[in-house]
Amino acid sequence: MRPSSFRKYAFLAILILVLAGSTGSLLRFALVYGMPPGWGEIRNVVHAHSHTMFGWTVLALMALIWHFLPDLTGRDLPRGVRWQMAATFLFSLLQLPAFWPNGYQSTQIGPAQLPLGAISAGFAGLTWFWFMGLYVWMVHGVNQRPLALRLWNWAVLLLFIASLGAMAEPGLLVAGVENPFVKHLFLHLFLDLFTTGWLLLAIFGALWAHLGPEKASEGWLPAASLALFILPTFLLGMPPDMLTPGLFWLAVLANLVVAALVTVHLVRFWRRREALPRLVRFGMLGLVVQVGAAVMMLSPQVWTWGVGALRIYYLHDLLLLWASSAILGLLIARFGNSASPWQRWMAGLWMTGVGLMWLALLAGGFAPWLPVSGRTFLAIAAWSSVIIVLAAILALPLFWPWRAKSGSAAS
Repeated sequence: MRPSSFRKYAFLAILILVLAGSTGSLLRFALVYGMPPGWGEIRNVVHAHSHTMFGWTVLALMALIWHFLPDLTGRDLPRGVRWQMAATFLFSLLQLPAFWPNGYQSTQIGPAQLPLGAISAGFAGLTWFWFMGLYVWMVHGVNQRPLALRLWNWAVLLLFIASLGAMAEPGLLVAGVENPFVKHLFLHLFLDLFTTGWLLLAIFGALWAHLGPEKASEGWLPAASLALFILPTFLLGMPPDMLTPGLFWLAVLANLVVAALVTVHLVRFWRRREALPRLVRFGMLGLVVQVGAAVMMLSPQVWTWGVGALRIYYLHDLLLLWASSAILGLLIARFGNSASPWQRWMAGLWMTGVGLMWLALLAGGFAPWLPVSGRTFLAIAAWSSVIIVLAAILALPLFWPWRAKSGSAAS
């Protein structure tokens, strides 16, 4: 499979982004005006939205990693990559209709009661293990390991650990384990190591691969140390009443070190900002927020308040502002028609919509102290989501036709 073939999967990943964004937009309007009759329950649609968002980021990052690996390793892609990518796309897509009716609960199909959401998530997770196996097969024994490859090695390890956390949930159900601490432990092992571990390191690796090995070799940049300090930070996502002071300080101090190491990368990226896509530079604002939050969480009171009031804002800062913006920018730079007039309009709309939602969700966390009702901020977030979906739709023509020669200039 030629690296240029991944233009098709960039298109398909953004198609999933359009569906995930449309579902998120429906949720935003439902929070303001109520869910339309017969359109499902909000909590089930939340599961459909979140799993589809995971699917978009995973498929897009896999396409970028497979695209860069032959040049970084001097090896051909494994034969199974074509089928692995097709399976990842299929099961990422199927999570939307699988979770929508009943979430993780069972759905009546003929005489059978089937947990369609859990089944689809399980099969999607198996494609992640398939990717990890092919990746290890390809990089095993490579002597020269540039920074991008080292970052991806650790990213894949964190994805493996996060996936074990996801697999633990059905295991706990079968075993009848009802301990809240254990259930939350495995939930956040998956959710937080996926977002702050796999996504962070995989995107950093793709950015350094995009800039070129010579740029990444100019001075020390953390890879292993960053990954190791990320490991205990998932504890900060757990309910405050479940953490002992010892576990809290372990996690918060590790998170502070992570923030410092991320800052090292950010400074080096900023020095090369002219070579980075505009959407990547925009997305880095999300990481700057995370660095600031790591300092503020040294106060247990701030952390306790933020876990409740700003949890949705935190997830959108990571998954939407940072991860989705950076990945979208990289996809366009490597596979898209970056000279197309659509590109400038799309990027402008994306930054406008994401920026408005980001501000609205942040203000919503402070609504009790502001002279504006929380409903106003929910309405702003809802209408901004329409702009985001429109921008994602405008991104699709940049990757069509699939076989067209793609540009690689930063935009």
